[in-house]
Amino acid sequence: MLNLNLLEALEQLQGEKNISRDELFEILEKALTTAYKKNFNVQDDTLLIKIDGVTGEINVVQNIIETAEDGTEVIKTIKKETLNTKKFGRIAAQTAKQVLIQKLKEIEKENLFNEYMDLYHAVVTAEVVRPSTGDIELRLNKVDAILPAKERIPNDKFKVGDLVKAYVIAVEKRNKGPVVILSRVANELVQKLFEKYVPEIEGGIVKIVAIAREAGSRTKIAVISTDPNVDPVGACIGEGGSRVNQVIKELNGEKIDIIPFSSDPVQFVSNALSPAKVMDISLSEEDHKMYITVSPAQISLAIGKDGQNVRLASKLTGWKIEIRQFMGEGFKN
Repeated sequence: MLNLNLLEALEQLQGEKNISRDELFEILEKALTTAYKKNFNVQDDTLLIKIDGVTGEINVVQNIIETAEDGTEVIKTIKKETLNTKKFGRIAAQTAKQVLIQKLKEIEKENLFNEYMDLYHAVVTAEVVRPSTGDIELRLNKVDAILPAKERIPNDKFKVGDLVKAYVIAVEKRNKGPVVILSRVANELVQKLFEKYVPEIEGGIVKIVAIAREAGSRTKIAVISTDPNVDPVGACIGEGGSRVNQVIKELNGEKIDIIPFSSDPVQFVSNALSPAKVMDISLSEEDHKMYITVSPAQISLAIGKDGQNVRLASKLTGWKIEIRQFMGEGFKN
């Protein structure tokens, strides 16, 4: 642990662990100081181990802090001698090594955590390591990832080696290192996937105003264009459905309705009930509720299977919706 061999070892660690040279010196000096005091039963807090950054020579240094006439503190070295490594002892050296290794592991974990925090709120692709009917274990480059059962799309089925796109909802510090927590049910996953496959969204020409989703079954998104020459719905669908089909594929076949946003709440609710055709709408501002009249032929489309269409339209627009069936002389709830 002397001279140039020490410097070479530290240079290698610096590259492998992505830790600065100064930080490595500080860690090793503290580890050696702890081991030295323990080995020689030294209680003096002014005694330190210092490493010469040029020669790699290890010195035992004793400093005291004196106060100058102007009140500033001055560090004064009163003792400095080269460490006798033979006298230092094998056990003490081993102790210093263990402290160094432990500290390096802690720093590596912290660096990894900071690195993967940059992926917070991003869509990533992770590899399935251990499929399960509950939480799924995955690998994301250097770290472990988890797709909790509650964050899975109900009809998702994975096997070892599958690549899964998911949204990062958290990065947690754990004993073995950082763990990335993923979601496939978050609305943000739909948002990010459309940003990936629709250049007009990524470029800010088309904006997703609202998303209502029942993961694994159906999603409605409301879009608007900042350019009157760009159709926001058409841009999201793509030629022959090429763009929306990419998103649907990533979401394991989830149906997606893309509707034009309108600042007029009546028009917006009418659009949101697509593919159903609306005959008439009346609203109650007091109850924040819309009363929708449709023909008998459109009633099932407006309500949707198990009420899904009207439920998603309500989530998307923020309005309570009541569907009424037109019966010629009147309507039927």
